[in-house]
Amino acid sequence: MPKCALLCQTSRVLDLHCHILPSVDDGSSSWEMSLEMGRCMVEAGFKAIAASPHYGEGPGGDVPIPVGLGKLEELRERFKQEGIELDLLPNAEHHVSPQLFDRLKQGDVVPIGGQGNWLLVELPWSPLANPEEILFRLQMSGHRLLLAHPERYSYLDVDAVGRLVERGVKLQLELGSFVGVYGNRSKKRARIYGDKGWSHVIATDLHRPEKWVVDGLKAVKKRYGSAGLHKALEENPRAIVSDADGDDLDPFID
Repeated sequence: MPKCALLCQTSRVLDLHCHILPSVDDGSSSWEMSLEMGRCMVEAGFKAIAASPHYGEGPGGDVPIPVGLGKLEELRERFKQEGIELDLLPNAEHHVSPQLFDRLKQGDVVPIGGQGNWLLVELPWSPLANPEEILFRLQMSGHRLLLAHPERYSYLDVDAVGRLVERGVKLQLELGSFVGVYGNRSKKRARIYGDKGWSHVIATDLHRPEKWVVDGLKAVKKRYGSAGLHKALEENPRAIVSDADGDDLDPFID
């Protein structure tokens, strides 16, 4: 029995943020690495990944939509050949910039799961003027937003995040933040946003095979219980892929 089987007893654990597609951005650098990442995710109890290559003018890369979808199909076939039982869904990590608004007008975005109105978005790492206003404008375009790793933006303070949550932006915390992968500040902020009942999803944001995935799952389960782990990594991610209304999602801790 895999060492994480008791952590993830459910059968539909879904990662909404993972850079598993090979040789497209700053994530996996080869087919061999992608296959190894898949094996690690299966061992950790995951059943599906919404592969999320970088999209936009950010430092992680700008993967054209046809390239990302093509790699997704190829990786599905490789998983099948290797006996890796892990479903792959379309997704992209949309970098927030003026260019994104142009792409939205043209319909050149990838909803989480490949359909519906949910977008995974990331803010720039350098300070951005008026991030709340910009995200609100994105919401006004008709999309529901899942904000990637809010705990890691140095210029986004707790009060600002609280205001985003009040406006309906949903938060995706990093699994690695709960075990200090991104430093003490991110760890503290992730706990704050989780403890306040502001957060709905936890994802790996995996770029290569990492041993801390199982440790992260253990840390989340210890802090938020089996119910919190289930809601953050299964129930809410599945609801988002099914294009649930944001008001129908509950935080992973009440």
